[in-house]
Amino acid sequence: MRNWVLFLVFFFSLNAVIATDNNMEQRTMLFLNDDAIQNSPVSIYVANSISGEQLLEVNPNLSICPASVLKLITTATALELLGADFTFHTKIVHSGYIADSTLHGELIIEGGGDPSLGSPYFGDNNDIFLQQWVRQIKKAGIDSINGNLLVDPGIYSDNDVPQTWIWEDLGNYFGAAAQGISLYDNTFEITFETANTNGGNTQIIDIKPKIPQLNIKNEVKASTDQRDRAYVYGSPFDSYRVIKGTLPMNRSNYSIKASIPDPATLLAARLSEKLKDESIGISGKIEKLQQGNSQSILQKQELVNWSSPPLDQIIEKLNHESINLYAESLCKHIGLIQNSIGSTASGTEAIKAFWHDKGIETQWMFQADGSGLSRNNAISAKTLTDVLVYMKNYSSNFDAFEKSIPLTGMQGTQKYYFQQSLLKGKARAKSGSMTRIRSFAGYMETQKGTPVAFAIIVNNFNCGSFTMAQKMEKLMEAIYLEL
Repeated sequence: MRNWVLFLVFFFSLNAVIATDNNMEQRTMLFLNDDAIQNSPVSIYVANSISGEQLLEVNPNLSICPASVLKLITTATALELLGADFTFHTKIVHSGYIADSTLHGELIIEGGGDPSLGSPYFGDNNDIFLQQWVRQIKKAGIDSINGNLLVDPGIYSDNDVPQTWIWEDLGNYFGAAAQGISLYDNTFEITFETANTNGGNTQIIDIKPKIPQLNIKNEVKASTDQRDRAYVYGSPFDSYRVIKGTLPMNRSNYSIKASIPDPATLLAARLSEKLKDESIGISGKIEKLQQGNSQSILQKQELVNWSSPPLDQIIEKLNHESINLYAESLCKHIGLIQNSIGSTASGTEAIKAFWHDKGIETQWMFQADGSGLSRNNAISAKTLTDVLVYMKNYSSNFDAFEKSIPLTGMQGTQKYYFQQSLLKGKARAKSGSMTRIRSFAGYMETQKGTPVAFAIIVNNFNCGSFTMAQKMEKLMEAIYLEL
């Protein structure tokens, strides 16, 4: 009997609601007592975003998996450490000398960690950057290259995915590795033709861009299910891919996205093709260098210095579209800047140290990556909200940070939510979603004029993911109406 009493005391204290408004407390209890949530780990914290006053809390210090709202921590840190105007640089240099319109030496692409190179998110659908690179090479008086084309992605010591990502994610576009050289968001497109019968075969009819030495085993079947249920399996640097699952039947042109195995090598191949299109031949081979080895080549001459969009624009796309690659790249770059080691582990260590130095409780902040894709991530709603409050009050980059968080029901991934809600367009909220994980975090001004920062994280609920999002929308509406 004594054990049961202790259990009940623990259970009810775990789910205790503290609110400054009785109606808000009642609405929150309705949310927590929902059959799909009542046994779920929940962490909620709402504060006045200017004064920091606590307005609502449920298990505020409970560390649970946040999914993609973790990107708010990564992007806030990047803005504070790098600045909104920071740009990445990709360079093309050469060794040797130019004589009689021939480069006698190596042509070298040096990666600078730019995750946006060739990205459709920034309007590059026609390899505009490659065309400009070739023009600058020709402008230097080079009509042929007597040497090799080298590519160096070694700015980061770690060009792999975080160790705790699951196998099912790695081959898909959202599981692309952040590397010293990225290209086309490190994704390629596979187009299928599907049978007109349930369970029938599918055929791959196109791949864009063409990936050197790519080998795909297609096990995808046609289905009456109208959703994309196909998953690509494969690891970074391995050109073998297996695709399993289903796609809608009776489609003549249905595309999915997968992660590029080796973006650096693909970039070199694409540049080689563009040079040949302009009758600039290369006598040597394409070779990928490791660990910044091009830095040891003496007397290099710079031909191209290509700048990325400014960081505030990259972060706006990152948070609006929830781009894991961009978040992981920023995490590694933070590690490089702060600890001189460009790795996921170095980046997460630097992020945690930064916020600890700002007086935010990080003891129970467990960060395994920069994007939130790892299930080893854990953070409390209070820690996340404290970062939001800090950015609002102390950051010179707040305008860029706030703009990067999409408007509910209107921008980015938020277009999938709040369509029938009174909060449509009235809050800025980053969403997070993985199997049995849902989260929202951001800012709003309530109906009563209260500026608030909030974080709501729920794990292991017993309903569909979109249904859970709708329940959380109702709780956010209550916050808007009552606080």
